[in-house]
Amino acid sequence: MKIVAIMTGGHFPPCKGGGIAEWALGVARELPALGYETKVYVNFKKDRNLDIHKNEPFKCFPMYGRNWHEFHKWYSMYYMWKILRKNPDTIFIATTWGMAKPFNFLKKKYPLSKMIVVAHGLEVTRLKQGVELNAFKKVVNSSNLVLCVSKFTKKEIIERVKNIETKHIRFLPNGVDINRFFPVKTTPDFLTNYGIPEKSKIILTLARIIRRKGHDTVIKSLPSLIKEFPNIRYVIAGPHRKKDPYLFELKKLAKELLIEEHVIFIDYIPEKDLNEIYSRSKIYIMVSRTYHDIGDSEGFGITFLEANACGCPVIGSNEGGIPDAVNHGENGLLVPADDIESLASSIAKLLNNESYRKEIIKNGIDRVNAGFTWKKLTARMIDMLEKN
Repeated sequence: MKIVAIMTGGHFPPCKGGGIAEWALGVARELPALGYETKVYVNFKKDRNLDIHKNEPFKCFPMYGRNWHEFHKWYSMYYMWKILRKNPDTIFIATTWGMAKPFNFLKKKYPLSKMIVVAHGLEVTRLKQGVELNAFKKVVNSSNLVLCVSKFTKKEIIERVKNIETKHIRFLPNGVDINRFFPVKTTPDFLTNYGIPEKSKIILTLARIIRRKGHDTVIKSLPSLIKEFPNIRYVIAGPHRKKDPYLFELKKLAKELLIEEHVIFIDYIPEKDLNEIYSRSKIYIMVSRTYHDIGDSEGFGITFLEANACGCPVIGSNEGGIPDAVNHGENGLLVPADDIESLASSIAKLLNNESYRKEIIKNGIDRVNAGFTWKKLTARMIDMLEKN
């Protein structure tokens, strides 16, 4: 049986959310069904309880080492070398390119081994000229397959790796676990427990509360919408840094616009409540913007798929990799970033026309089932590797 070693660093549950962690978990669960003995390597932390995965079809192993961020290349090399000594034909999957840095050296001694690198977005778009970009080029050149979760990310990589082969750089979108995310019936007191009035028309953003995500654009669209939909509530859910100036700005903006009661901040929603908050919401929104000067962009937006799987239509901006997650007019709507009027119009379109909203809901669920399950995406990944 072939061995697959997924090198994740710290991007693996029980960390709180994140597209990289979801990717690693989704693929790790599906590879064993395809005949691969799957091992996941996660950097050790005292509060990271890997025992939560003891009943999974894969095995988890901690990687020990201090100052992980600074010395991750050497720790990755040590653990990859330990794996290759016993299984020289191991297939490695690096969920970020940094974990694949040693492979250029190791593959010379272990030519039967293979490397799949996953490229998400920020870790690529923030690369400029210098040592890190040169290291990235070596990783791309030595890998058997570079999977880009969006066409945007693929384009950004190709622009950065001149004069090397790029046929193995392929687009494979993010996925969603339909056994975890699906429409659910409402339960009593759920909204009250989160401070949301019953019978609210909820529009939801579930993401880190950072400026790129465009929460302020949604807040600015609310005054005109409230006149037509007085029970609309914008729920902002997600982790944030303490004393973050952007969080303060959002609260101040809602106050200045006299719409405080229509904007509800929730720090973190546990996994057991995710299906219901998605299912309760009329629309899921993330209108991210791109900061080209610092390479800050949206790589994909896995929450769009989660929302769709739970029967919630979505609205996204046509920035970064979002158009690969949201097909305009099918599973949701796309608007220009920072375009308040277009956003308000799109929200009103979905709230005013229930038959149209239900059509989008059905399309979203069908689209996820047809092409965005981890089972199908993992099979496609293996097919790409074998044909490469």
